[in-house]
Amino acid sequence: MKHAWLVSFIRIPMLLFVLALFTFVFRWTGIDVSFPFSPDLSTICFTVVNAACFFFMARLLRSEGRSLKALVGYRKDLLGQDILFGILWVLVLYVPFAAALMGTMFLMHGSEFIDHFETVFAGDAEQFAPRPPGLTWFAAVISLLFPFLNAPIEEIMYRGYAQNAFIERTKQAWLGIVIPSLGFAVQHFMLAASMQGAIAYAAAFFIWGVGSGIIYNQQGRLMPLIICHFIVNIAFSILPILFLLRGNFV
Repeated sequence: MKHAWLVSFIRIPMLLFVLALFTFVFRWTGIDVSFPFSPDLSTICFTVVNAACFFFMARLLRSEGRSLKALVGYRKDLLGQDILFGILWVLVLYVPFAAALMGTMFLMHGSEFIDHFETVFAGDAEQFAPRPPGLTWFAAVISLLFPFLNAPIEEIMYRGYAQNAFIERTKQAWLGIVIPSLGFAVQHFMLAASMQGAIAYAAAFFIWGVGSGIIYNQQGRLMPLIICHFIVNIAFSILPILFLLRGNFV
């Protein structure tokens, strides 16, 4: 079961290491980068970690006599059904996700929590120095590639591998769902611009992870959740391009 624990939480130190490395390199070249909260660079860090995790999972599964393809469970004859289920799961999971986000903000800021959204999730204007155009465009291009790797890798790790392993070993479905969801939630701190934002994201993505885990445990297919995850990632990845088109980056 040690592999299930490793897969559930290995991405957190990996993301911290990659962000620390980028922070050192950028500051060395004169680019001021915030640590540990640099949401505008998060897709770059996630993409590097996703690539490393792809090879890690491929090797781990191969050592167990399995493959990434088999774990994903892609079937051409079920693709249309998987897409429809993926869209459905976006709608189903978004409601508790948004409720958890709003509820956490309410606990931190009371009835005026809406007034704090910009500061908590976007940060103060003075917090982030302007990025060179080349770096901004590079981040935007990576953002377009990000969903194609992030969605399958995260679902493979947290639901397909870790959740199954915990359930098989402990015979407790709730435990198999909750533990990987914790790792899934905490890694999303990099999307935040502040500590309060990191807490809110962790709570919301934990609920998303639990919901996804329940769906996977009941449906038994990973492909619809990969499609669901992909749709959400696509929406997130469009933001850097919109910022560029609006001229919000220097």
